Amino acid sequence: MDYASPPRSIRIEQASLDDLEELYELERKCFGGDAYTRSILRLLLIDPSSIPLKAVNAEGELVGSAIGRIEKIGGRILGRVYTLDVRPDFRRRGIGAALLKRLEEEFRRLGCEKVVLEVAVDNEPAISLYKSLGYEFISRLKDYYGRGRDAYRAEKDL
Repeated sequence: MDYASPPRSIRIEQASLDDLEELYELERKCFGGDAYTRSILRLLLIDPSSIPLKAVNAEGELVGSAIGRIEKIGGRILGRVYTLDVRPDFRRRGIGAALLKRLEEEFRRLGCEKVVLEVAVDNEPAISLYKSLGYEFISRLKDYYGRGRDAYRAEKDL
């Protein structure tokens, strides 16, 4: 699969506070009880350090989203991926990859040296996507998502 090219009918645009309810419903569809709350998503949407993106189809329906944030840690500028969501009936079409690549472009443009993210150790589709895009899995974070629910931390140099 060519992860770099979503269908032509998909547009990636900047998301805004006007998209909050749709983004929240998508987040819940993708992550269930582990989804970010509406208030956390709201904070990410209004934070000037955030890069909120949405993928919409030809009918204008939200089919995916991604939110990244610029963080300064130890004198370095990093891009952190907070969430990457694709509607279940639109998965495996390159939409997640396109959203992530757009985030990476924005991070690079804003001076980030590296992208970091966390992913559940049992989320094989996401792990496969991240590996295909050059992410290196550097550590396992015990109980990151709660007791007995570990995550991997992954990084990619820009």
